[in-house]
Amino acid sequence: MNEAVSKQGFPWPLMIFPALEALFFILSITSTHLITTFLSLLLSALFLSYSIHIFFHECVHVRTAYPTLFNMIGSVFLGLPFDGYRVHHYNHHSHGNSLDDFSTTWLREADQVVGFSPCRYALGWPRQLVRAMNEPQPFAAEYGDPSIIKRRIPPQILAIVTFPMVLSAYDWHYAMLYFSLIYLGWAISALHNYGQHPPLAEDPISTYANRIYNRLFFNNGMHWEHHNKPWLPWYELEPDKESFRIDTAHFIYPCYHRRIT
Repeated sequence: MNEAVSKQGFPWPLMIFPALEALFFILSITSTHLITTFLSLLLSALFLSYSIHIFFHECVHVRTAYPTLFNMIGSVFLGLPFDGYRVHHYNHHSHGNSLDDFSTTWLREADQVVGFSPCRYALGWPRQLVRAMNEPQPFAAEYGDPSIIKRRIPPQILAIVTFPMVLSAYDWHYAMLYFSLIYLGWAISALHNYGQHPPLAEDPISTYANRIYNRLFFNNGMHWEHHNKPWLPWYELEPDKESFRIDTAHFIYPCYHRRIT
């Protein structure tokens, strides 16, 4: 196993985030009031974002593969194939927010490279899926063979299709809430990624080093450090004095920061 994949065990403590995602989604579909349904769905989407950036993110770096059942359940929580996310994330580490990165915060317009606006980037996150689906060699060879990883995706897609069908059997509104959760959750996740990789001239990767935040969110703020040593588990990350620092949490940062392109 190379340094791209950690040798650490399964990240059990990080399961708090998908658990909270599930809890608030259940509250959203069982609520009888529109406001509490909306607030519960919004909180579920927020925790989906943290599930992506903390729990599933760590899972990708911990092992090269998981049992089929885990992959299928994880895919339902993500709303996208778990191993599709793996391909996406390996691509991200290979290209580091350059134009070859599926999740890049930069775009080419005419003869210039400029930064996405936060709103356009977040709401247009499905474009990343389209790029990933059409790329035969999405990441560096050190991360493995993409054809092997992609072979695990069909049963994960089956799980994603089946879950909203089961919800619809009870009430079609449940399925619509699930689709809304996935879209909103990944939109918040995109904002999170935008803050981690702001389209700034000085540095493409940022760190939010607040000690309390990183204690609560398992060192998720130390993103520059993670890119520097992606094989380290979350609990071994330490602030690096060379990292590019921002002064708010990553998913909040894009909401007010004036971009420099």
